[in-house]
Amino acid sequence: MSKSSASHICQEPELLLKQKSILGDPWVPIYESEVDFDSRHFESAMHNIIKQPNINSTVILRADILKENVYDPEKGDTTFVSKLIGKVPVAEAESPDNGVLTRYLDDMSIRQAELSESDIKFDVKYEIVRRIIPRNPYKDHILNQTCLILSSGNENTKNDSILVVYIPHIKESHEIPFYLPPVYGVGILYHNSKLSIHYMPFGEDVSSLRDLKVAERPIRIALRLLQTSSKHSLGQKQGYEKRVHHDLVVSKIAFQSRYIYLKKKYSSELVNSWCESTDPKKHVFEDLAIAAFLIELWAIKYKSKNDFEFRDLGCGNGLLVHILIQEGYKGKGIDARERKSWATYPKEVQDNLVEQIFIPSILLRPHPSVAKLVPVASDNGRVFRLPNLVKDSTNSAETVCYTSSALLNSSQVCTTDDFPPDTFIIGNHSDELTCWIPLLGFPFMVIPCCSHNLSGRKTRFSSHRPHSDTGGFRTNNQTLSTYGALVEHVEYLAKLMGWIVEKEMLRIPSTRNAAIIATEKHSYFKQEPKLSTQTRVLDIIALEGGADGWVESSTALMKNPPRNH
Repeated sequence: MSKSSASHICQEPELLLKQKSILGDPWVPIYESEVDFDSRHFESAMHNIIKQPNINSTVILRADILKENVYDPEKGDTTFVSKLIGKVPVAEAESPDNGVLTRYLDDMSIRQAELSESDIKFDVKYEIVRRIIPRNPYKDHILNQTCLILSSGNENTKNDSILVVYIPHIKESHEIPFYLPPVYGVGILYHNSKLSIHYMPFGEDVSSLRDLKVAERPIRIALRLLQTSSKHSLGQKQGYEKRVHHDLVVSKIAFQSRYIYLKKKYSSELVNSWCESTDPKKHVFEDLAIAAFLIELWAIKYKSKNDFEFRDLGCGNGLLVHILIQEGYKGKGIDARERKSWATYPKEVQDNLVEQIFIPSILLRPHPSVAKLVPVASDNGRVFRLPNLVKDSTNSAETVCYTSSALLNSSQVCTTDDFPPDTFIIGNHSDELTCWIPLLGFPFMVIPCCSHNLSGRKTRFSSHRPHSDTGGFRTNNQTLSTYGALVEHVEYLAKLMGWIVEKEMLRIPSTRNAAIIATEKHSYFKQEPKLSTQTRVLDIIALEGGADGWVESSTALMKNPPRNH
């Protein structure tokens, strides 16, 4: 948003603590400001904020809408009741000793706002009960809250008065959680092109509320509510459209519930025992989130944990592998360089972290036409001058000649030939491996990071799509970013191989958060003979400019220091 438009979000707010509220004596006015939008913009914005209370507080993770009554004299009244009413919204939270803090989750009674003394006469349009889930429900309570939207007149009138009221479902004032203002109810009022915040205090707290200083927390929260409501209402007026869409593959509720559970189970120990030079919190919370997403994705795609094994190519510190194995999944992590972290994991994890370079077998095997003519041929006969792959070798030469046959049979080389047929491949910021993974023939999830071509060299890909179909990666000057072009290119390669591609913008603490997912192929490609598929891969490699240099660059990774991302 430009500086000029930002300045019109709201005028300098006026503090109203000593004045009488237009909503009547039970209410105390806090702030008021002139605004440059209509009631319909405000109502639309508040609908969104009710569904996403994390907009107002970083302590809040999300809200689940449990009940909604809509009162519409033209279309008729409707009622919605969610299946989530009886569920505690955290994975594994059904056990009695889970430690999740909750308050009166069975209280679904809709509260009503006290407006009998209001100068404005309101009719209820929406009655909503939402369940607020904090980011750490082991510290802050999960509770239900009534949200009311009331109107003073015809919804088509620009200058209707609209009132939004929040009332938490508690019994005593001390039960208010930290993430809410310490009052019985909050009113956000649009009236006569002004926006104002009003508190309904607990009965005995009226005078103490009016005596609060501007710097005290309840007043600061009121200012935040005013600013957020104004900003989002102005966005509605200006036609704001969300650029990035999350939760297209795995539901937000499933992912966040799993993430809360994993974070509680692992985060403290992992952060405290971190032995890499990188930021522990970034890597721990990022990999916990990726693990949560994968677990919920696999729950959709597979019937049980025994239906597949994972292979994390370019697994780096091995943290993701550690979490997944501890959660009962079978798999291995493969990387060109062992990390210090590997030795800190349990033996069952260490046994599944493998130091190997990755060379796609198609670069070492005979061409499909040759294999058809000479069935006994097992390699393409090429020779490569490479760094010595054998540790503690008596050969002092810096480089050694390796044949394709030697590489295929080397314990230091991974070619996917020994992968089980039910393998699921993970490419988590795997750099040079990113564009190779869609070509390997296994279901996969790739989270791209840095652009490399099939030779292992850094590159910048061009767009394969018109501007209108680039998934939100265009910048203000209408060019596709380097990262956006990489994500698009991975998707393009996957489609060339016949994969049905899904894309998700992951909720992880990284700007490189696009995931390309493929677990099924189109029917035509499922029936394709193996030799035809191999020929297709070779054609794609040629289309990409070849893969000469891949073997050399991949083996060089064993000698280079690891990247810290």
